[in-house]
Amino acid sequence: MNNRTRISSFLAAVALAVPVLSQTVSQRDTSKPATAAKPYTPPKTPWGDPDLQGLWPGSLNIPLQRPESFGERNTLTDEELAARNKAEEQRVENGHWIEYYAATRQASLIVDPKNGRFPPMTPEAAKRNREMRGGLGPPSLAGVEKRADSWLDFDLWGRCITKGLIGSMLPGNLYNKGNQILQEPGYFIIRNEMVHETRVIPLDGRPHVGANIRTYMGDGRGHWEGNTMVVETTNFLPNIAMNGINFALLTDRLRIVERFTRTAPDELSYDATVEDPGTWTRSWTMHVPFKLDPNYTIYEYACHEANYGLSDILKGAREEEKKKAAGQK
Repeated sequence: MNNRTRISSFLAAVALAVPVLSQTVSQRDTSKPATAAKPYTPPKTPWGDPDLQGLWPGSLNIPLQRPESFGERNTLTDEELAARNKAEEQRVENGHWIEYYAATRQASLIVDPKNGRFPPMTPEAAKRNREMRGGLGPPSLAGVEKRADSWLDFDLWGRCITKGLIGSMLPGNLYNKGNQILQEPGYFIIRNEMVHETRVIPLDGRPHVGANIRTYMGDGRGHWEGNTMVVETTNFLPNIAMNGINFALLTDRLRIVERFTRTAPDELSYDATVEDPGTWTRSWTMHVPFKLDPNYTIYEYACHEANYGLSDILKGAREEEKKKAAGQK
């Protein structure tokens, strides 16, 4: 058999095999769909609960809100990723107490509403915020430049009190961004390095405390839904500005539901839904992809010790007023 005959025989065999092969592939695709990857199953604690323990620092460069131009797209392009990293490098170079964290593909922490932005505020909330502090709005670290008449012109973080529940869990690029999860039989414990918070959450089904007992961090109750720890927190103090969301002066109707799910040995999915009918027209949800860092060290956040910033700013403001009254520059 010459080469031409061999080639012709081979092509004829392939032609006969193609319909059979196509039929086999078609049958396989329709009758046996591809098997999805099995979800990660976390290890168990000695008493049988899913083990979510570890150090999960907020070392992430993801803004809370998405640029309006993105619409419902929550994934950065290569160009947008590079631009975000470059902007962060410049911010770190021009600032102090700022740590650099590379950006991820996630465009915003807020994932619901789909545009990645806060829902509209209620008319009552907008009026409440607009009229606070004589029209300056809720206090914030940035707002102290407008007025420094008293300690009320500073937010809770600036006064070394708290960053609030959501503020404490927000990733960021400042410092002391550590979070740690600890577990004991019947309790789920969350430590936030910033402002030295510790939440001890019971899992025994007890009801929330009475409505007359309210705190900055609220009253949390937890339960398991499969491998997900669900924490519902209520009983917040009214009229507090949540750090990171300083424009919103919240009400005592605030309710936050958090979901902690270990999706890989070194990955923790954190989702928090915030609702306050007295502030927003609907709830909103943020998603944080925390990464395990067993080498991270949580330090004491001794904010009040040697904290002269507040008193010095107030003293400086009074001196400026004296100079102005005396006609000095």
